Amino acid sequence: MKTDPKAAAGRAFVRSLNILLKFARLYGHEHARTIEQLQTAWQELRAAIPMGTDSALLLGATNSQLLLDGVPLEGSPAEKQFAQLLSAAGVASVQFFAFLTEEEIGRFVRAFPTGKAKPAELALQLKAALADAQGIRINEICFVATDARLKDVSIAAQIAAASLDGDQEQFRQWLNDPQKLLELIAAAQGSKSGGVAGPGPGGLIPDGEAPGTGDSAAGGGTSAGTRRATGLWNAGGSGVGFVSEIECSAAVGSVGVAGAGFGAGEGSGSGGHGEPSEEEIYGILSALTSFGTVGTGQGGVAAAGVFQEQMSQLPGRAQDTLKQALASLAAQAPNNKPDESVIVKLAEHLAIRFALERFERGEVKVNAVRQMLDRMNQEIENLRKILGSHEDKMSEAGILAESHREILDKQFWAAVPESGKRAVLLSGDAWCIPPRNVQSYVGELMEHGNIAEAISILQNYAACADSEDADARKKTAVGLSEMAGLYAKADPKLLSEALRHVGLRLSVEQDSELQGLVSAAFVRLSQEAATSRYFPAMEQALDLVAGVESQRPGIARSLRGKMGIEERVPEFVEEALKARQVAAGLTDVLRLLPQTTMEQLSARFNRCSLRDDSEHVANLAADLGEEAVQYLRSTVRSGPVAEAVEMAGLLSRLDPESVMVFLPGRMKDFPRTSQDRIVRQISASGAARRCHILLELLDHVDPLVTPLVIDEIGVTADREALGKLLTVADGDLPPGSGSFLRVKAIEALGRIQAQESASTLKRLVEAKKVFGWVQPLELRIAALQALDKLDPDWVQDYLPRSGIDKEDFTLAPLEIPLSSRFVRQRRHTRVRLQKPVRAVSINLTENCSLEIKTASLSGGVATISRHLPPGTQVQLKLQFGMRNLQATALMRDYRAQDMAFEIVDMNLEERSKYRRLLAASLQPTVPAAAESDVTPEPVGVAASK
Repeated sequence: MKTDPKAAAGRAFVRSLNILLKFARLYGHEHARTIEQLQTAWQELRAAIPMGTDSALLLGATNSQLLLDGVPLEGSPAEKQFAQLLSAAGVASVQFFAFLTEEEIGRFVRAFPTGKAKPAELALQLKAALADAQGIRINEICFVATDARLKDVSIAAQIAAASLDGDQEQFRQWLNDPQKLLELIAAAQGSKSGGVAGPGPGGLIPDGEAPGTGDSAAGGGTSAGTRRATGLWNAGGSGVGFVSEIECSAAVGSVGVAGAGFGAGEGSGSGGHGEPSEEEIYGILSALTSFGTVGTGQGGVAAAGVFQEQMSQLPGRAQDTLKQALASLAAQAPNNKPDESVIVKLAEHLAIRFALERFERGEVKVNAVRQMLDRMNQEIENLRKILGSHEDKMSEAGILAESHREILDKQFWAAVPESGKRAVLLSGDAWCIPPRNVQSYVGELMEHGNIAEAISILQNYAACADSEDADARKKTAVGLSEMAGLYAKADPKLLSEALRHVGLRLSVEQDSELQGLVSAAFVRLSQEAATSRYFPAMEQALDLVAGVESQRPGIARSLRGKMGIEERVPEFVEEALKARQVAAGLTDVLRLLPQTTMEQLSARFNRCSLRDDSEHVANLAADLGEEAVQYLRSTVRSGPVAEAVEMAGLLSRLDPESVMVFLPGRMKDFPRTSQDRIVRQISASGAARRCHILLELLDHVDPLVTPLVIDEIGVTADREALGKLLTVADGDLPPGSGSFLRVKAIEALGRIQAQESASTLKRLVEAKKVFGWVQPLELRIAALQALDKLDPDWVQDYLPRSGIDKEDFTLAPLEIPLSSRFVRQRRHTRVRLQKPVRAVSINLTENCSLEIKTASLSGGVATISRHLPPGTQVQLKLQFGMRNLQATALMRDYRAQDMAFEIVDMNLEERSKYRRLLAASLQPTVPAAAESDVTPEPVGVAASK
């Protein structure tokens, strides 16, 4: 499978960008190495998205994983740190467009901090640096609404940090203790009304009512205030009462929680003030930020006085809301020590409760809640900076803390009742919920066995990809990319449904940014389908890409290379062959990828050593239909030589007529090594008409390959070859062939065992001249061995007067079983030599030596002094004792440290000497069949023995 150039260039750009940011941190932006690396990164980015095209590059980040156009990148620890930095900063992805300029990429790089910085600052710096950039777009996980009214809050937050040091320690503890804050607020209310506050015991308040009672040190009187709790803001609990010229009281806390009471003389309190408005909530959050700054340069009572003054300026309803939230925090952990983050917790508590109340009353939808929380988070972020020492330490240690926006999102979602969560996730606004919250909720449903509801939620979320709202489609695409694994885990069928929704958008989406996000989601879902081996979803993905190809061929080509289906075809095929059963839907997927599939099946077919394996491969290939077979035909007819060679064996099994038509005409132009490989593959294919194919090729192959063709024809035992073999045996030889080919033809006649050949064989054995025999001894031995299978009685009667020794007669060709379990069989008995025979090559530019330990009349296995490519022609000179003999051989495949060779030509007198050498080492028991001593081996090795 070819590598996608854009993907390769994109990966190179990501690596260069990471190196560039490292150089910037080490040397600064003006250093020569940094400038040089910037040029490199720019050139690689331009290679990925050439100028003048409509393409784009999407660099995404999820947790510690970088994604390139939706495809996960295997990165180094530094690149994982880069992904964590983007994720923690709230940056979902960065999109680079083709009209990007070099100046814009420079601004993008300079936006990254060179020193210690919090992740949240990165998003702000990128926004500022790329404010007017057209070629780069930053996609955030949450979209924050800005408010000019809050632009100066951060200055107050910086002042607040100073108020927590030095002589402010006591007041700092008050601000971090909910009970102390309650006392300060009560004192503020008491001072405003002219009374003096005194502590006293509170009590448990049932049914949401909040009476406040207390004994005053000043007058011993009591006060009480009662109001009925309504909603989240009036839960009831502990009471606070005051007595002065103006009598008032307020109820705070949560149901059934003991609180503190305050009093000054006698009096009674009136009811509460109702729910706060949105602007009052923002005012409370702003006041909380100011509380941290109270007492700068002052201490003790002075600081408390300023605090009370600011508190008294809040509206009464806002004061009640603040006291109620404080009482709730105090009740949750009544025995805890003061916590430095209590003011932040209080602000988060107020924000969550307000947003939840409005959501449950139906005043706002989920998307408006997100915007509301983002606005309130602006103020809470400044509060967090006051207590930022812990995050500073984590940043210095290289640990990226969760963003504040994510924390607030999680807290709001945790506070939403189960019914509210279910209603939102099953509504058309499900896309507003962050993917991590959807994952958490669906995961809990699955853990409790509620699979049906989990599936319904995921189906509804995927349907949001069809929304008319561009923002909804954008966030749905991002969410589907993140939750692809969850879809597969809940029910693999959901992948098909999600792919259908996303795939339909591929053809119609016009916005380039949205197109990139949708493509990334499509790729991620396809990859998950391939990983989970859910073939119906893979088939649907391929069908959808085929539909896109007619309208947007460039996008379709890019998607095919990233989906991860084609590259997994070898795995799918191997798994199906190993299991001896094709998984449901696999055939349909492979049918849509005919080229990749047939290349893999052809290679696998050629490697088979067992007949059952080759049959299974052939059956799987046949199931793929006409389009797959047509690819084989076109390759054998006009494809590159190397590819045609690999496809010929499988095609001879599926469509032998096509091989007979196309292959002979091309065969003469193939190199000898390719001819040799094709002949062996056709013979091993088990095709019913392979004998006819080999006869067609006989006149078109190299003379050194002709003996192999004759051998393979004999193995088929097909009577169709009888006429041609008899002609060759009688001496009518193809051009360039010699007597060695006649011996091969006679051996083939012996395997066919046709009675019509007996007269010719007897004539060859019996023919005499004045002094001796007409035919060479080796040819007569071969003819007599063939006759032994046709007329053994005649052979036994004739052998004593034949002039042939019994020792020469022993090494007969092996009988080939008609139903062998191996695709190739041994032709001759293999003999382990009593003493290794040394041989040397004499025809190579750089000759080599061989040590032959095992051999047969058709070849052997030797330890060789240097590597020779399989198919190399070698003229061997064998040395044993004082005698030498020569043979022409073709080198075959390696076996461990040894290399096999096959003899393709040999003088017949030399062959007689070679036969006697083997007979001398022959053990008493001789195998009678080709399978009696066969072990599974590579095809090329088995052929050489």
